[in-house]
Amino acid sequence: MKELITSKDPRIERFHTQADDIMAKCRDLRENYHPLLNGKRFITDAQLAATLGVSRRTTQDYRDKGYIPYYRIDGKILYAEDDIEKFLQSNYCPRFA
Repeated sequence: MKELITSKDPRIERFHTQADDIMAKCRDLRENYHPLLNGKRFITDAQLAATLGVSRRTTQDYRDKGYIPYYRIDGKILYAEDDIEKFLQSNYCPRFA
């Protein structure tokens, strides 16, 4: 006699949980994926501020002082991720040097 599998079966519940996890990861990728452009990835001013934990005004100060190179396209500010990495590396201060 064949077994009847219902939606309450632990295997089905596990399947639904895994499917939900996969969908959440897909949504995260869709929202946060930035395709490469000539080998570079770019982030917006708001993304940089959120990543660094500073205000957008602070990122404007960084631009004005020439700390971080940027691109202005029709009023939108973009930063190359490798430029941000260089900026962070040049300002790295090891605590126990």
